[in-house]
Formats: sequence, C-alpha cells, structure tokens
Amino acid sequence: MTRWTWLVAASLLAAALVMPAWARTVRIETTVPLVDHSEATLNLAMQHAVETTVQGATAMGLSWIWVDGARVLSDSLVVQMVATDDEPDDEDGPLDVDLETSS
Repeated sequence: MTRWTWLVAASLLAAALVMPAWARTVRIETTVPLVDHSEATLNLAMQHAVETTVQGATAMGLSWIWVDGARVLSDSLVVQMVATDDEPDDEDGPLDVDLETSS
C-alpha cells in the first residue's frame, strides 16, 4: 500500500513540476465595406480593419499579431489576421502578406 502511495505522490509531484506552456492562437477575420476601389479607400479600409483586429486581440491578452491575408471583394475588404500570446517560431512567417484581388 505504501508503495502505491509513493507512486501516486511522485506522479503528482512530477506533473506539478512540469507545467505545460500552452499558447492561445486565434485567427481573426475582419470585413470592412468599400464605397469604391480607389487606393485611398483601400488604404483607409485596411487601416480600419487592422486597428479593429488589434483592439480585439489586445482585449483578449494576445500580444503577437500579424496579417495572414487580405481579399478585395466587389463591395468589401476582408482581412485575415493571426494573434497569439506566444512568440512565433518562424521569424519570416508573420511578415509574409498574401494579397488577393477578386471581382
């Protein structure tokens, strides 16, 4: 009986000492309506989408945020961003932006 007690106590101690480091990662998609497709309108819409996403991610306690893609549709701009509370592993990955345009 004491051998099982020691085994359980050692297992619980090992589990307590080895705390997993789990990062939260979310994908946020923001859609902004467009009046037209001029460069000024697209820049303003992109700025609005990024600010909205950063505010939401910051409210969730996420400190690393990057653009994962953007699409211009006939009447809106859709921006996909990824946010995490853990530093990204790939230093080059978060800087790559894939812009797609479709009518």
